[in-house]
Amino acid sequence: MRFGGILRETVVACAAGAAVASLAGALLGQFSTGLGVGAGLLVGALNGYAVAGVLERGIPFVAGAVMRMVTFSAIAILAALLLRVEPWAVLLGVAAAQFVLTVLAVRRGLLAR
Repeated sequence: MRFGGILRETVVACAAGAAVASLAGALLGQFSTGLGVGAGLLVGALNGYAVAGVLERGIPFVAGAVMRMVTFSAIAILAALLLRVEPWAVLLGVAAAQFVLTVLAVRRGLLAR
């Protein structure tokens, strides 16, 4: 199974979203929140690569999903601590990145019809 295009598009879209979130946060006087959401978008953008790795290794789906949720949550909380921002903002960014990945995958599937 090939994921390259969707994963690349997700990283680009999330990087752009991270820049917008940071800029919007700064303009609205909520820089730490914008920075947290932006960091979460960047962390979450890597989730697609983790999914591809799990599928390539033949790890059972549920085990892989739980492993990814724990890993990405821990990375998000660590990023929040390092950046000194609210953890919920980073986790919101991770969730937004998952939404971006889903939208891009659905779009690709619809265009393939």
